[in-house]
Amino acid sequence: MVIKIRNGRRTQVWYFHQQSLTIRTRYNNQSWDIKSAGRTNNMQIWSTNSGWFQVFRYENNQFINWQSDKVLEVQGSKDEEGAAVGVFANKKGRNQQWQVVYLDKAKGPQTKGINKDFGFHVNRPFYLISKLPFNRVAECHGANNVWLKRWRNNAKAQQWYFDGVSKTIKNNNWRSHSLDIQSNGGSTNIRCTTTNSRWW
Repeated sequence: MVIKIRNGRRTQVWYFHQQSLTIRTRYNNQSWDIKSAGRTNNMQIWSTNSGWFQVFRYENNQFINWQSDKVLEVQGSKDEEGAAVGVFANKKGRNQQWQVVYLDKAKGPQTKGINKDFGFHVNRPFYLISKLPFNRVAECHGANNVWLKRWRNNAKAQQWYFDGVSKTIKNNNWRSHSLDIQSNGGSTNIRCTTTNSRWW
């Protein structure tokens, strides 16, 4: 189990199965399961057997295992795409708190207007204009490098937009690519690469 940006797929939809007292996925109807019959801190989806390591209760924004009292958490408190979800002793941290949103109450991703958390208009193209004297603009060159270039009318490689689903700044020409700090955030270079929604 990992955390991902909400995308509407069945792998992100869960339900409580009354007969087995487990939480199942809509993807294949398998249940939450602490790996190795509860002997690890790692979570997986597994065939339903109603062992104690598959039974959780929801209380005070936490999923608590029925027997061990370990709680579901984002391991390492890393709020990034693909971060592992496991179980650990209850520290009441934010990484151990979850909100249940039923599908009939869930709102879809924001598709217009200002995203208050990030300060951008969603899906509204813009230029990144340097404040240096010639006011050149950032351009995605060859779906990889980001260069400072002279403005050209209607050049989509020079246009960017904030994507409300991935929460990244995407290029209007290479629409599957986002601004990215190179080397998984370990560099000072900016590039335009395949969207992955990680912190960098």
